[in-house]
Parts: sequence; C-alpha cells; structure tokens
Amino acid sequence: MLVCANSNQPWNSTLPTLILFPNCKTLTDIKQIHARLLTTGYIKNNSLITKLILNFSSSPYTPLIQFARYIFFSQYSIQNPRKKQEDPFLWNSIIKTFSHGDDDPKQAVFVLSLMLENGVRVDKFSLSLVLKACSRLDLIKEGMQIHGLMRKFGIGIGDNVFLQNCLICMYVRCGCVEFARQVFDRMPERDSVSFNSMIDGYVKTRRIGLARELFDSMPLGMKNLITWNSMICGYAQSLDGFKVAWELFEEMPERDLVSWNLIIDCYAKCGKMETARALFDKMPKRDVVSWANMIYGYAKLGSVDIARGFFDNMPERDVISCNVMMAGYAQNGHYSEAIDIFHDILSDKHLCPDSITLLIALSAIAKLGNIDEGVEVHFFIEESGLIVDGKVGVALIDMYAKCGSIENALWVFEGIENKNVDHWNAMISGLAVHGLGELAFDLFMEMERLSVKPDDITFIGVLNACSHSGLVKEGLLCFEIMRRVHKLEPKLQHYGCMVDILGRAGHIEAAIRFIEKMPIVPNVVVWQTLLSACKNHENLSIGELVAKYLMEMDCCNSSTYVLLSNIYAQFGMWECVRRIRTMMEVREIKKIPGSSWIEVEGDVNEFFSGDKFHPQVKEIYSTLDKWWALKPEVTLL
Repeated sequence: MLVCANSNQPWNSTLPTLILFPNCKTLTDIKQIHARLLTTGYIKNNSLITKLILNFSSSPYTPLIQFARYIFFSQYSIQNPRKKQEDPFLWNSIIKTFSHGDDDPKQAVFVLSLMLENGVRVDKFSLSLVLKACSRLDLIKEGMQIHGLMRKFGIGIGDNVFLQNCLICMYVRCGCVEFARQVFDRMPERDSVSFNSMIDGYVKTRRIGLARELFDSMPLGMKNLITWNSMICGYAQSLDGFKVAWELFEEMPERDLVSWNLIIDCYAKCGKMETARALFDKMPKRDVVSWANMIYGYAKLGSVDIARGFFDNMPERDVISCNVMMAGYAQNGHYSEAIDIFHDILSDKHLCPDSITLLIALSAIAKLGNIDEGVEVHFFIEESGLIVDGKVGVALIDMYAKCGSIENALWVFEGIENKNVDHWNAMISGLAVHGLGELAFDLFMEMERLSVKPDDITFIGVLNACSHSGLVKEGLLCFEIMRRVHKLEPKLQHYGCMVDILGRAGHIEAAIRFIEKMPIVPNVVVWQTLLSACKNHENLSIGELVAKYLMEMDCCNSSTYVLLSNIYAQFGMWECVRRIRTMMEVREIKKIPGSSWIEVEGDVNEFFSGDKFHPQVKEIYSTLDKWWALKPEVTLL
C-alpha cells in the first residue's frame, strides 16, 4: 500500500506523486495512483503522464505495464491532425511492452498502425520492435508489410546494419530463409550478427552445405563463439556429420560451455558413449545440460543403470534433466521407475513439471494400465490450472482409453474446446481398442461434417475400428474416402487394415484378390494377417500356401509355425502338427509366451503362461487349485 507524505511542496507540484512511482507494484497501488491523478488534475499534466508511462512501461510488474498502456491509449493514441512528426519515443516504449511481453505481441503491429494514422514519425526503433513481434509469432505477412514500409519511407535501406539484421532475423524465424538471403546479399555492409543469423537459418532448415559456404566466406575476425557453435550444432544434426563437428570443435580458437555440450550431445546421439564420457570428464565446467546429455546417451543404449548413476550424481537438477531420465526409463520399458521420478518432481519444491513431464508420465501410465496414477496426474493438471489441449489432451485421452476407462476418455475429449486432428485420432483409436467400431465410425463421419481434415493416422484408427467390429462396408467406404475425397495415398498399414477387415469377416478370397492388386509389395505382417484369418475361418488350402510363403520370407518367425500348427489341429491332422513342431525344434524357433497384466493395490503384476517366478506363486497356484476343486460351480474365464 502506498502512503503519500504531507509535503511542503507548492500546491501544484507533481513531486509527491513522482515519489510514489518506485514503490508502486500491485493493482491496489495502481488504483491509488490513478485516484491521485484524477483528484489533483495531474491526469492532464503531459510531463507527469509521460514520466509515468516511461516508468511503468519498463516495469517487471504486469499491473504497471497494463496501466501504462491504459493511460497511453486514453491520452496519446488520438492526436491532433495538425500535429505531425511527433517524437516516437513514447510510442516505442508502448510497442516494446507488446513485442517483448508475454500477453499479445501482435498488438505491436496495431500500435504501429496507430502511429501512422496519427502522423507520428516512425523511426528504426519502432520498426525493429515490430519486427521482433513478427519474429516471435511467425507473422510473415505483417513482417513483409513492414519490409515494404521500410522501402517506401527509406528507413533502414542502405548502411543501417541494425535494421537489416532485424529483417534477416524475422525472415529466418518465419522459415523464409530465401527472403533472408536476399536481404543479406543486398547489404552493402555486414557484421557478425548478419552472418550468424543466416548461418542459424540454414542450420535450422538442415541446409548445412549453404551454412558452410557462408561460414567459409566469413571474415575470420567476425567469427565468434556463436558462429562456431552454430556450425557444430548443424553437423551434429546430420547422420554422418559428427566427424566434421569434431574437426570444428578442435579448430575453435576458444570454447565455452555450449561448445562442450554440443560436441558431447553429438557423440551421445551417435552412441559413442566412451568418447562422450572422456569429453565429459575433460570439461572445465559442467551444467545440467552436460549431465542430461550423458543420461540421454546411456539411456538410448539401454544402459539405464549407468544413466541413473549420472542422474543421482548431479549436483543440481532441473525439470529437463528429470524429463530425460523419465524418458530413458520409459523407452527401456521401466515404466514404474519413470512414474517414481514424476513423484519425486512433485515432492521437490524447487521443481515444477512441464508439459513434457506430463506427456512422459501419462505415456508410462498408459503402458502400465494404472488408472489410479492417471487420475492423480489428471487431478494435478486441473489443480495447476493448466489447459487440457494440445499434446497433453491427446495423452490424457490415450491414457484413459488404454487404462480401460473409455468413458473418461470421451469426457476429456468432449471438454477440449479447440480440438485438432490428433485429439480426434486418439479418441477414434481408443474406441477401436474397446471394440466400439460403430462409435468410432460415427466420430469419423462427425469429423467429415465439421470439415476437420483427417490424416494417415485417422484412417488407420477408423479402419482398425471397423476391423474389430466386423464393419466391412464401412471400412471399404472409409478406404475410398481416403483415396478419392482426401487424395491421400494409402500406406502399407492401411492395406494391412483392409486385409484384416476382409479376413476377419471371412472374405478370404476377396482378401487374396485385394493383396494381388496392391501397388505396394505386401510385407510379413499383411500375410500373417491373412494366415490368422485362415485359421479363424478354417481355410486349410489358402492357409497352407500362405504359411509356406511366409516361411520362405521369414523362416524364424514363430507366429507362422504356430498358426499353421493350429490350422492342422483344427482338422485333426496330428501328424502335420508334429511335423511343424519338429521343424521348430530343428530350426531352434521358440514360441513367444503370452502374458497378462493385473493391478492389485496399485502394483502392476505381469504373468506368463505357466509362470513359476512370481514371488507369490505358491499362494496363486493354491488359490487356483481351490477354484478348480469347486467346478462346475465356478467357471474360470
């Protein structure tokens, strides 16, 4: 709360009000200042109001910035038409609150248009600030208009390197590297920022050859750490560029922490962890990125224990390093450990989960099928005031569907206001998993009605749904909509889904004809789908032919032998069954055992057929024996 002292200043002095400015921080303070301006009449004092706007517009406190804008727009945005060529300094300070702020950078363009309407002189700082806003939001259309304005007024044309660099940066950030290069080539004078911006643009668009040309043509005195690091980053992104990246690293006149982290990241991505470890040990200084690179590299190779060792030895952690460790666990099938780290983040007052943390956690929960953990994460999202949209919304839908709660998945889906195609895909795939093919098909038709453009994944989901629900006509219709309406070229997965639809419905001959007409060579999965259909519908003649063809294609796949053996068993051809099993033994082919999962009091247990390794195996088999003794009163499913 502000307190105004009883000053001995003259009655018309603004000094007591000026003294209050540095202590103003909150909305309550703003209201007191505003009331004082109105009651004293200082609201009409241009000198005081100008000082207020300049002071508050550069404040780190949002209420002050908003008040500065309010006062500015009420006092200065409408000028006397006769008053031309006003100093743009005050206008620029307001533009900067938008261009560098977090609320709505696009308003910087609006303020510039007001300047032009009111005849206020636009200078290079006005344009540079608006170009900054265009860069942040990828406003290429508005950025090009600013470029045209510069040429029309002759501002920044010629030897103004600063404004030309702003243009290059805007075009690069908006993905128009060719336009940036045109500006670069027309510059009579260039500095290190000009070269670095262009090199960065080429690196980010993976045109490392053009970046190297600029790098080699750049005067040696202009090359700085940013230049060298950009080139190392570019080569690190390419599959075979680590050798050149290392040469550049060795050639650098000086190195900083970024240089070391980039080269270690390069070797970690290539799986060369011995070299990465040697560099890590040699580093003069390390930060959380250095440790995260090592964790990522070892986790990628499957060495999660070594990765965890690095994680535990970190002097300090941030949420990014925790995310890397979580992702390492999840990628290697250690889903429970990934969830444990998520709980560690929640319990650490210095860490706050970000969207990546939530995505990894929800993915791991979906793999475990642990709905209680999923509900807990969903509750955290709601309590944190996070908007359930984008990738988090997709992950929530997917998690609930895979954990068996399709109702909650539908509830999340319906609650998302701005749905994109990924949300629709997740919901359709979830309905397909639950055998709700008709609902999935209806949802797809709703997409069509709302003109939501489907993609490849959409059609995989809806075709799978039709397959599991026996919707042959609907599946054929979706396939034709994909080809004829949306002009999408079907991929191997889509053809495989169609074979599955026909095969499950018993149309074996139609499935054969469909495969013969495929423009893509069918793979093992397509043929195994047909073989499975032959087994389900007891088609011995086609099943034998398909199985023999599969054995020639992939002689080590146990599924083919098992399916053919089961087909023979259906017809009582036990000699053929023994022959197939003997063949498997000779070729040392073992059947992959099936497994099931069950959650008991928050713990997820996995069982294989004939499992003897569970810690409670004696109690489990004892209970099963009791159930069998109660037959036929109890039926085991």
